[in-house]
Amino acid sequence: MVSSCLRRARALPAGLLLLSALVAQAQTLNSVDLSEFLSLVESHNLDLAASRQQRAFAEAESQIAGAYPNPELRLGSGPWRSRIGSGTGTASEYELTQPIELPSVRSARIGAAAAGIDSAGAQAQSVRLSIGYQARQAFFELQRRQQDERLARENAALLAQVRDRMAKRVEVGEAPRFELVRAEAEALAAQNALAASGLRIEDARAILRRLTANALPPEFGVRGAEPVLPAVPPLADLQGEVVAAHPALRAYAAERERAQRRLEQERALAAPQPALSFGESRDPEMRASTVGLTLSIPLWNRREGQVAQARAGIELVSAQLEQQRAQLLRELDSAYARLSILQRQIVTFEAGLLRSAEAALQAAEAAYRFGERGFLEVLDAQRTLRVVRGDYNQARYDRVAAWLDIERLRARDPFRPGSP
Repeated sequence: MVSSCLRRARALPAGLLLLSALVAQAQTLNSVDLSEFLSLVESHNLDLAASRQQRAFAEAESQIAGAYPNPELRLGSGPWRSRIGSGTGTASEYELTQPIELPSVRSARIGAAAAGIDSAGAQAQSVRLSIGYQARQAFFELQRRQQDERLARENAALLAQVRDRMAKRVEVGEAPRFELVRAEAEALAAQNALAASGLRIEDARAILRRLTANALPPEFGVRGAEPVLPAVPPLADLQGEVVAAHPALRAYAAERERAQRRLEQERALAAPQPALSFGESRDPEMRASTVGLTLSIPLWNRREGQVAQARAGIELVSAQLEQQRAQLLRELDSAYARLSILQRQIVTFEAGLLRSAEAALQAAEAAYRFGERGFLEVLDAQRTLRVVRGDYNQARYDRVAAWLDIERLRARDPFRPGSP
């Protein structure tokens, strides 16, 4: 029973290696680079399309705000009978009324609509930043998962070879059967890690397809070298740049301007609103023309509630603006700290940690060949090297993610050509 389990365990890695090779070939045949992927996101992403429509909606509101009120026409007709004699006929009248908009009301309404356009434009840019850098991070995440899968495949192939060599040594009596069992366990664990890395690739690929509204094929990969990150300015300079350039702050500032314009409009509407009228009435005996002025008298409703509501809206938007500014600065501090820590970690890996793990494995293998060490120490050294390589790969791409967060906060266009 043990031998049959071992045979099945030995057959399983070969099938998984063949499957992973086919997946890798499909990814090579259907792959996109960063510029191609960002072009697909810019042209197909639904959130970007919705943000552009919001600006068009705000421009239509501005056109509505600039329109003049229409005149009103009243017509009437009825039977007429003379007070003297027996004359009868028809009497008719009409009246044309034109509301006169106060300049203070009109300018406040138009100003509020203009601020709405600025707000919608800033919000659209904020959405563009969010989607663009989300797309960049998703691209590099898939690239990282492909690197992890490559390392897992190499590790699985290596452990499969180790298991096969150990099986031959056990057959000829050069090694105890316990070492073969341990090698089988390590090989199976490597195959499980390879299968898990494939699932993580599928998850990362699904995010890229969602960002492009499924414009990418079901099976694809990404290609391109790891980005070379430029130097980052000092934190104090970045803080001033974020506060001055981020579109989310400009959107709140425009919303505060719109709230102030609405307050001006409500105060102007509290004054009497005039309307001019011209009318004429006719009957068989006479004809009369009238010109009049109509004023709304703010006797019962002086719009105190509307004014208070507009004033509260200003305070609310001002508080949201300060909250957004504090949140962006907190995100900047966090991203800057993460970038600094990851840079130091990468320097540590490259300065000697990787070479030390590789040297430890070579020493363990050499000692095992000369009979000075056991096979378990070789497996431990291999496991240590795998962990170090995996941590190094994760640190490199985590550094890219932290740098992308800083670039997003700096409001750098994520779709511009030539950027890392």
